[in-house]
Amino acid sequence: MAFTGRGLGRFHLILLMLWTLSQYSSSSQIRQEFREQPIGTYVGTIETKPSFAYRFSENHKLFAINGTTGVIYTSSVIDREILQSNVINVVVLSSQPTYPTEVRIVVLDINDNSPVFPDSSIVVSFKEDASSGRQVILDTATDSDIGSNGVDHTTYRIVNGNEQRKFRLDITVNPSGEGAFCHLVSTGGLDREVTPFFQLLIEVEDKGDPKKFGYMQVNVTIQDINDNPPMFDHDQYQTSVFEDTAVGSSVLQITASDRDEGANADIRYFLDEGTPFQIDPKAGTVIIKESLDYERKKEYSLTIHAMDNGAPSLSGRSEATIKLLDVNDNDPVEALYRVDISEDIPKGSYIKGVSATDGDSGQNANLRYSLVSGNGLGWFAISENSGLVTSAALLDREVASEIVLNISAKDQGLQPKMSYTKLIVNITDVNDQVPTFTQSTYHVSLVEHSPAGAELLLLSASDDDLGANGTIRFSFDPETPSNVQEFFRLDVVSGRLSTATELDREDQGSYFLYIQATDSGCPPLHSIGKVNVTLSDINDNRPVFYPVQYFANVKENEPSGSFVTTVLATDPDLGRNGTVKYIITAGDTSKFHINSNSGQITTQVPLDREEKTAYQLQQSFYQLKVIARGGEVTGEALVNVTVKDLNDNAPHFIHAAEHVSAVENWSTGHLIFQAKASDPDEGTNGMVLYSLTQNPKGLFHIHEKHGLITLTGPLELTTSSYQVEVLASDLGVPLLTSRLLLTVSVYDVNDNSPVFDQLSYEVIILESEPVNSRFFKVEATDKDSGLNGEVMYDIVGGNTGDVFGIFPDGQLYIKAELDREVQDRYDLVLVATDRAVEPLSASVNAKVQVYIQDINDNPPKFTKDIYQASISESAQNLTQLLRVSAVDVDESNNGLVLYHIKEGNEESQFTIDRSSGQVTLVGKLDYEATSTYSLKMIAVDSGTVPLSSSCMLSISIQDENDNFPSFPKSAIAVDVLENMRIGELVASVTATDSDSGHNADITYSITATNNHGTFSISPNTGSIFLVKKLDFETQSFYKLNITARDNGRPPRSSTIPVVIHVRDFNDNPPIFTPGDIFKSIPENMPLSASVMTITAHDTDADINGQLEYSIVQQTPRGGHFSIDPSSGLICTNKEIDREFSNLFELTVKATDQAVPVEFRRFALKNVTIWVTDLNDNVPTFISQNALVAESTIVIGSILTTVVAFDPDEGSNGEVEYELVKGDSDTFIMDRYSGDIRLASQLVPSCLIYSLTVSATDHGSDRKTSRTELTIILQGADGPVFSQPKYITILKEGQPPGTNVISLDASSPRGSATKVEFFIVSVRGGGKAVGRLFTIGLIQTAAELDREQGSDLYLVDVYAIETDASQPRTQRAEVSSLFISLHLIEFNGSFALWSIAARQHKLNPYRC
Repeated sequence: MAFTGRGLGRFHLILLMLWTLSQYSSSSQIRQEFREQPIGTYVGTIETKPSFAYRFSENHKLFAINGTTGVIYTSSVIDREILQSNVINVVVLSSQPTYPTEVRIVVLDINDNSPVFPDSSIVVSFKEDASSGRQVILDTATDSDIGSNGVDHTTYRIVNGNEQRKFRLDITVNPSGEGAFCHLVSTGGLDREVTPFFQLLIEVEDKGDPKKFGYMQVNVTIQDINDNPPMFDHDQYQTSVFEDTAVGSSVLQITASDRDEGANADIRYFLDEGTPFQIDPKAGTVIIKESLDYERKKEYSLTIHAMDNGAPSLSGRSEATIKLLDVNDNDPVEALYRVDISEDIPKGSYIKGVSATDGDSGQNANLRYSLVSGNGLGWFAISENSGLVTSAALLDREVASEIVLNISAKDQGLQPKMSYTKLIVNITDVNDQVPTFTQSTYHVSLVEHSPAGAELLLLSASDDDLGANGTIRFSFDPETPSNVQEFFRLDVVSGRLSTATELDREDQGSYFLYIQATDSGCPPLHSIGKVNVTLSDINDNRPVFYPVQYFANVKENEPSGSFVTTVLATDPDLGRNGTVKYIITAGDTSKFHINSNSGQITTQVPLDREEKTAYQLQQSFYQLKVIARGGEVTGEALVNVTVKDLNDNAPHFIHAAEHVSAVENWSTGHLIFQAKASDPDEGTNGMVLYSLTQNPKGLFHIHEKHGLITLTGPLELTTSSYQVEVLASDLGVPLLTSRLLLTVSVYDVNDNSPVFDQLSYEVIILESEPVNSRFFKVEATDKDSGLNGEVMYDIVGGNTGDVFGIFPDGQLYIKAELDREVQDRYDLVLVATDRAVEPLSASVNAKVQVYIQDINDNPPKFTKDIYQASISESAQNLTQLLRVSAVDVDESNNGLVLYHIKEGNEESQFTIDRSSGQVTLVGKLDYEATSTYSLKMIAVDSGTVPLSSSCMLSISIQDENDNFPSFPKSAIAVDVLENMRIGELVASVTATDSDSGHNADITYSITATNNHGTFSISPNTGSIFLVKKLDFETQSFYKLNITARDNGRPPRSSTIPVVIHVRDFNDNPPIFTPGDIFKSIPENMPLSASVMTITAHDTDADINGQLEYSIVQQTPRGGHFSIDPSSGLICTNKEIDREFSNLFELTVKATDQAVPVEFRRFALKNVTIWVTDLNDNVPTFISQNALVAESTIVIGSILTTVVAFDPDEGSNGEVEYELVKGDSDTFIMDRYSGDIRLASQLVPSCLIYSLTVSATDHGSDRKTSRTELTIILQGADGPVFSQPKYITILKEGQPPGTNVISLDASSPRGSATKVEFFIVSVRGGGKAVGRLFTIGLIQTAAELDREQGSDLYLVDVYAIETDASQPRTQRAEVSSLFISLHLIEFNGSFALWSIAARQHKLNPYRC
């Protein structure tokens, strides 16, 4: 064993020699130690031998080996944490002969794992009434790494989801530093209606460098309280079912509902035991779990329970009656024989054996069998002595498919007795009929665009076979292109051919389909039918224009009939469907015409461009819609015709005369008017320029392009108006013009402002004055006349809320409702303005002060609608509770408030001060008599018409702590499984306290016998949780004392015992010892001999740890070994023959016996058994026992090579040869090669030489075998075979001696000549094979197996005249008539064919 020097810096190698198995094989052990490395990391090299291949004894996911060099390397990244052990043992096996080598590899740790919680996401719950401090324990994280790479338990924290600070983590680390307790604690204030759940993210880190983090999501659900039991929809269910209904069938549906929510409404169903029914716990479906029998019981009554998952759970109950219905399930008994046989069995085949017994002895019990009737066709025969029925002729199912044979059995007594039975022979069908279509070619016509699924044809084919052999399936033949198949759908059963999609004639006009009709025989037979599908045209294509939009130009005023453009559309349809006609359907059809055949468009009238744009301002062209009609469908195109312009329109003013007013003091450049003329022509023909042809005193100027008229000097008031003439001209040829007369009137200037009669006013009004009331008038004057002297008024300040308005005459009025309590004074600012073109306003604004006078319009209003107070039931008389207060925003007496109690003080326990609202106790309180008071308080103002309001005062009487907490039971007992998860609920205890408040607020605690802190209790809910893992084997019983303590002063408490029984759970699988298991044994061990004992161990208790062993796989197959299910002792179960296999690989399974079976756990282990050789085989000759030689062959030539095979190993399988009998002068034999050479010339008169050859092995106990060898001298004019070739069929697996074929050859010299046959060669798969056949009547010499041999054998047979004289001895002409035996499968068997060797093409019958 050797290792290369590569990688020695990383690996520490330990080499140990373990044992030697034989002189040819040894096993060694390698120990390899390294840290986790990438794929392909070199591990080591085992010692190898030339020409040997090496492999692992079993497949390894972690390592691979180079089969030639012996280099072992990693085939995946090795993770120490997922290994069962950090020591890995592998066994390397060589090729034949097999040498085992054991390799041991040790894997070291690195920090490659993050902390992992047992569950990445868990769900915990808090009741919404839980107070601060309620807690649940959380699973802590673990780290597959070890030592300094492990979890740092001091780093748990909530990193997300706790924004409301409703939770905190309490961490308690074990003093050892290994492990911790992590509690999620409520900080109070939970409200399910506000937040029904929280998603908290818990983070922890490890102690490695760099650190790795682990996360767990805690889904916190705020729980409802369970107070509703499940209710069934029926109190009584009834149904009936047939007794032969299958197990697992549903017979009844049960439904119950629960008004609670969540787990409290999650219903589980169960039945009382003792019935053959079971119920689905979730669905409520009652199903059959055991077979029913009407004769045993006719009716069942079931008690059905529905239980919710609340804590504590509530349940409901209902009854169901199931009646069984009888069926005819007991067959009459009749003694007879039945057998099914195939119609193709050969004559003489075994059919059935019948047997009768006779209680007598001697001849009285000597039975003879005969066919009494039913064998009219002579197809069957019966052995008189054995009763075996065989076929006497070939069968034909089409003649008779069932034969009923009446068989008698008669004893040989003096007065023989006879008995009868029937043998019913059912003749089964053989697939020998080809499906036939009703016609070879079908012609189908289909209108194009028929909907998908349109039926084309219902194909029909017939097959005279029965059953599957006659069952026809239709399919597309591969000759039909796959892209064509996609267009059609063929029903495989009915033969209905339909379209799979719409077909378009324009894409393809016809399709040629090849349809295959195939029966369901084995192998199937088929025929081909042809379908020609032709598509008929429909008018499914619109005429298509190209282009789809046309543009044309025509000059305006052109004469009618002028050419515009030509449109063109095409239609791919046929005939009338594809003939296109044109028509204009929209646009100015009165102005244009289209030729319906050619598509040429011409004008019908002269066109006026301005007429078009006058009524279509956004479109200066004609748009025609042209329709091309092909049959009933149409296509369309748009034709845009643009009319080219001529200067045929003069500029146009809207009015011929215009008037404008001006003020005498306007300055130079002041704009007084804009002249606008339009010209509908386009371009320069429509471009307008302006000028003045009449300009009095040159006072006016006009802009040439825009027409703006401005002043060039001051206007004179003495001239009341001016006349100005404007000329508008276009730029066309010829130039066209138009004129406008403008009159300008001159007016005076406004130069006096309005003046108020006084500058300040005061007004008082009630806040109740209605809207629109006039309450005051102001006045201002203006010395100007006309509009310049007319005055307008407006409020420009102080009008908060826009509550006041002013009319044109200066009258003030109320616009909105007044409210003194909102504002009691307004300071209004008024402005006066004249109505001149450029108005003037008063230089000083007037001020109006408006005062609002109060009315009693507001009732008193309490500061709260509901007041709350609390007082101890022991409070003294005249104790003050609280002061109520009401406010009235009115003034004086309208706002003066008085108080009194109106309702709820019937016992006169309380009084109120009328002025201050102080409420005082004046009686004696009793919490048990009255715990609350609701007083209605009234506040009234002192207005003339008083207003009032009310509020409620709720007074809670405080209790005193005078009651103990009480449990409903004196003790509680619960059962739990030892595999219960940490943090899971164990039980819940609940106590009640008739006090209230803190006096009834109960806190729970474990006050005794909580061994090692195994359990914890929620102080708020009394829920008991598991804190440490349970172990049934360590402790199976716990007794806790649970104390319920109220929060009164002084506190009171009660205690209850809780007994917890731990039940074992099958939580440990069996474990085998790590490493490969290898065992060497000699071959030929006796049956039931012990090989080795393999054991596994299971740490569970009782049946959960009781193991049973089995072998689930053996390679090679054959069941050569068995295992004792209890002890694990492996013994031989069959003969162990090294020549069959020198290596056996077993997979042993160890299974525990947990109940139920689906909870059982198991482990698998590979066991490798190496078989050593014994000399237990005799050499066997495989070369033929006859050969043909030319009489003229030269001395020293090799005539043949004798070959014998010994399957033993080493010297036990080495063979030497010897010529022990025969003409040793003529022939010599090589001792080691088996070559037979010619030592002297062959004598022609000796037609045959007979030799005896021995083959001896070299084992210590040498074994020898002999064979006869016949040397035939080849001659001419030999016997003639009866036919040129022989064909026969032979099933594989037949025993040696099975007849193959009978050969017949005759001599030309007459039938008296003796002819003898010899097999000189057998070839299979192109090479010589062993002695598979014997001659005479050719028979098999060995059992033939097509899979392990060849399916075609060529056998050379020679025929020789043995009594011919020397001159007449001729070589038989059999040299060209080789018999070839071809094995082919036939319903699980194989057929043997014989053909001439010269025939190059083999066409065997296939079935």
